Amino acid sequence: MRRALALWTAALLLALLLSPAPAGAAIDGAYIGTAPGRFNSIRAGDIDGDGRPEIVWGNYDGHIVVVEFADGAFRPDWRSPFLEHRLWGLDVGDANNDGQPDIVAGGGEGHVYVFEGRTHRQLWKSPDLVRDAHGIRVADVDSDGRNEIVVGCGYRTDVPHGRIYVFNLTQRWNATLVRNETIHQEMFQGTAISEEFDAKIRGMAVADVDRDGVQEIIAGSGVALGEKPGEGYVRVFSGADGSLEWKSPDTNGDVEGLVVADTDGDGGPEITGGNGYRYFQGYAFQYRFRGSGGVGSPPAYEQVWFSDNIGPKAFGLGVGDIDGDGKREMVVGNQPGYIWVFDGATRQVKWRTGLLGSDILGIALADLDGDGAQEIIAGQGGYQGKADFTSAYTDPHILIIDGRTRAVEAVLGEQDYLELGFQAAGLALLITLLAGVSRYARRRKEAREREEERAASPVKGEAPGAAGGGPA
Repeated sequence: MRRALALWTAALLLALLLSPAPAGAAIDGAYIGTAPGRFNSIRAGDIDGDGRPEIVWGNYDGHIVVVEFADGAFRPDWRSPFLEHRLWGLDVGDANNDGQPDIVAGGGEGHVYVFEGRTHRQLWKSPDLVRDAHGIRVADVDSDGRNEIVVGCGYRTDVPHGRIYVFNLTQRWNATLVRNETIHQEMFQGTAISEEFDAKIRGMAVADVDRDGVQEIIAGSGVALGEKPGEGYVRVFSGADGSLEWKSPDTNGDVEGLVVADTDGDGGPEITGGNGYRYFQGYAFQYRFRGSGGVGSPPAYEQVWFSDNIGPKAFGLGVGDIDGDGKREMVVGNQPGYIWVFDGATRQVKWRTGLLGSDILGIALADLDGDGAQEIIAGQGGYQGKADFTSAYTDPHILIIDGRTRAVEAVLGEQDYLELGFQAAGLALLITLLAGVSRYARRRKEAREREEERAASPVKGEAPGAAGGGPA
């Protein structure tokens, strides 16, 4: 009995030791969600004000997902309830001007949601917009000291139903004076920026790109949805009145990556874009304001750079000093599954990753571990719902790559095969223990049965009935 109890106790302890962590504590594919961070709907920074960096992204499944980096490890922080599918518009900023960062997300059904970064309380949901609200930026558009939300939308057709909205959010006490509520005002109605154009508008930036003291809204668009070569443009609108200041030539692809920054260190900002289309080429490129003698309409911007073909859908885009050398790099992810790094000054390829997995269509840059070099944070994975080459389902991951060493530091969502090996070995040991317990119990039972049989059988040579002392 003692041996059996010991074996059962050992088996129970082994099972507890090798059991996986609770599902809520795992950053697995189910937690990450399908097609995470697509169209650059991924950000990194201290979102909740606790002094530790977070990574936040949207996914096809309709959730905002947040993980936190603390004590050298990533852990789940928050996953929103279902909002709407194709939640691929996302930015972080003080959307309601209360001094605290908010998470702003746009979905495929044409709504924008605002959540407090610290409490995750929902502050606002937009009215119905044109679908695919995927071009999201929080910034002070009109230089009045208050942030606005810029939203680029599309309609998933070849019909030009793309639209840009600009919302100003304010807080006020409701009628009961119990709590404040968020109200909105749409800006620039009836101006060029509010007119419909192209099929989708996903690239979005706000900056004083011509250095005239007035902010501009810079938008990247794609003209068509179908299976044909791309056509796409960059447009610059005035942040003061919503007028159209410039339209680029055709970039030969849907412009879905867009960043405005001084990449070459000359003091003037460049418009850096990434474009592409299904089955076709993908490029990175740059425009810069020069006033006249350039390209586009009017010819106020010059084309500084247009890369060689780097593969379909070069949509993932980030600009920053990833290696800590004081110079900026341009980081581009594409559909086949590579990340390209270009020197910001020379525009030459500095390095390229190996094949990481298809659909790297979202890039964020941040120094997560505080070592002075930025990490490349990439959303990777396709989604259910399409079965063509460029949109088929692939397992989702968040890739963390050191910008200085170029090493992959972490792959969130990757199955831990070492842990699986330990679990398999533990399971085999557990089965062996249980089998031993079963054999031991069977042998003990057989021994008891033999003892009972011997006790019940008459002694050899003794007449039946003699035992027990009958009459003399």
